[in-house]
Amino acid sequence: MWRAVERVRRLPTVGPLLEQVAAGQAPFVASAKLKLVDACNLRCFMCDYWKRTGDDDLTTDEVLAVLDDLAALGCEKVHFTGGELFLRRDALDLLGRAHALGMRVNLTTNGTVLDDARLDALLALPPRSITFSVDSPLAPVHDVVRGQEGAHARTTRTLDRTLRRRAKRTRVRLNTVLSARNLESLLGMPEFLRERPVDQWLLIPIDEKPGAASGGLDLAAVRYWSQHVAPALAAQVTVPGFDPWVFGRDEAAWAEAAAGRYALGHYRTHRCHVPWFHTLVDARGDVYPCCMGHRSLPPLGNVRERPLREVVAGPAYVAFRRAMLEARTDVCHRCDDFLAENRALDALLPAP
Repeated sequence: MWRAVERVRRLPTVGPLLEQVAAGQAPFVASAKLKLVDACNLRCFMCDYWKRTGDDDLTTDEVLAVLDDLAALGCEKVHFTGGELFLRRDALDLLGRAHALGMRVNLTTNGTVLDDARLDALLALPPRSITFSVDSPLAPVHDVVRGQEGAHARTTRTLDRTLRRRAKRTRVRLNTVLSARNLESLLGMPEFLRERPVDQWLLIPIDEKPGAASGGLDLAAVRYWSQHVAPALAAQVTVPGFDPWVFGRDEAAWAEAAAGRYALGHYRTHRCHVPWFHTLVDARGDVYPCCMGHRSLPPLGNVRERPLREVVAGPAYVAFRRAMLEARTDVCHRCDDFLAENRALDALLPAP
């Protein structure tokens, strides 16, 4: 959502924008996430995409219509993900259409189903960033988290090939989900990263779903990370902008994190600006304000029933934004996404 911050900074006055915010209207859509596959080839314990078939995923034409609407709404960046994005045979065509429409193309993949020909075609676009999911430098740990033997080897092979062949303007990033199953093993990540010059390493605290196998972080685990693993990584990891202090630096913050409130209290007193500048469309066409709200909040519309440009300006979205001015949802307190962007927008957009 940094594109929203940049665009707000360029405005000569924020007065009209504040009026739109207060009315629940979106001044523009700066970025979007498209979760285009409701299935996955891995069996990660922390999600249920592997239980789904993807039979009701949006068609190629339906996704193209969404992309056209995003371009018309002024969207500058679109992030493609799944499930596993490259289970779609038309994935490269959809990425190419977004690129042709002038939007920055970002994507997340586990890398296990990208053969050399498809990877070369992907890199030829080129995308603005490719994010790989790597949950441990140790293959046995990663494979347990991802639920499939050999997953680490296939992901690492694709990651290494991408780093060798990418264009200079394509950033390569890693996502790591922090759970009780991999914390200690991440002490080995500095060595893993020395061989792989990635542009970003993002730590994602686990958000446990109902019915998922346990991997949550209690206070002892959060404290262990913050007192032992985080300082070691801070001293050794040289990836630009890397932040190991995802659970904060004191006991009060650790207690919040241990309860799954990874926003560490921020949204009790501050607004989340995401619903005004960002949107998410899932594989079945349901529209949500953000990734954390996906299937945790009621959808605000469906692109099979109304075009996306009408959904983001429609009554359900407007009512949701107005409600967010008064209080955040329970989901917001579990979210550490967009914290930096929201703090930047707080300074630009005082409360209306």
